[in-house]
Amino acid sequence: MHQALLAKQSGADRVEICGRLETGGMTPDYEIVKTMCEQLIIPVRVMIRSTEEGFEADEFNLQEMLQSIDHFKNLSIDGFVIGVMKNNAIDREAMRQIINHTSPLPVTFHKAIDESEKLAEDVRWLNEFQEIDTILTSGGALKANEGAAKILEMKSLFHGTIMAGGKILPGQLPALHELLGLHWYHGRGIVGDLEK
Repeated sequence: MHQALLAKQSGADRVEICGRLETGGMTPDYEIVKTMCEQLIIPVRVMIRSTEEGFEADEFNLQEMLQSIDHFKNLSIDGFVIGVMKNNAIDREAMRQIINHTSPLPVTFHKAIDESEKLAEDVRWLNEFQEIDTILTSGGALKANEGAAKILEMKSLFHGTIMAGGKILPGQLPALHELLGLHWYHGRGIVGDLEK
């Protein structure tokens, strides 16, 4: 909660809430999200992920995710951050079920997309859903600046917003923005040190 408030004070325009950062992020605690929604005046998106490793979801995981979505929709959140993969491509059947539950709230398809071996095809498929308004990506690299070519490719294909993420620090942002020309950038340290 402290980090979210500090991020807002430091200039963040939106906050993504997730738990278990050491796993790449998982569904956060409901009460923490509830408190954030009450105390923050910027939009809040909630990550939904129930597996510690990878981005595949079996039937049990998927049902757990759908239940979490229904639970969080009772709060004044801005939307969700989700991505489900299968065999190195988007799990389309799972994502259809997820979108049916998240609607009418918007969805950011998160960095799971970077694992796609059918990137152009998958991005074009995401265009079919107006609910998916953002793709978060590092272009398949550890750092956004190293994945710039793929980020630009996705920007040319996706009808919505591409958000670059991946170890972006404040001092790197101007040069990265000049290179990518995006409206949104994402990162834990993007507005400065949140461990104060």
